[in-house]
Amino acid sequence: MTSFITIVLVFVVAVFGMCSTSGTETRKHIEDCAKENHVSPKELHDLEQGTLPSEPSENLKCSQLCVMVKEGWMDESGTFKADEAKAKMPHDKNFTAAVDGCKSQVGSSPCDTAMKITRCMINHKSL
Repeated sequence: MTSFITIVLVFVVAVFGMCSTSGTETRKHIEDCAKENHVSPKELHDLEQGTLPSEPSENLKCSQLCVMVKEGWMDESGTFKADEAKAKMPHDKNFTAAVDGCKSQVGSSPCDTAMKITRCMINHKSL
């Protein structure tokens, strides 16, 4: 479960080496987005553990959008690019199934959509 959560956390805060950007660059995106959106250290830590609050802060939601945009998985308007996401992990059937199962999630704003997809991906793994 930990490796899947790590992969999912690119939506959230993941670092993995199979994406188009390096793990170091992904970590920088995560840190920059968390800082830009004033995400608390506790929220970031909880997220890295795969724990989401029932009512995530707008800051956390927008940090997720920021990471997903920088990774090329979502555009600024909140459109999730499922094929782009799946292309990063083409050999991981669980990840591909989670993306397929979560790609239709839509929120009330682009930030909310990013968080709904994140929550769905985390929940998909626990099924």
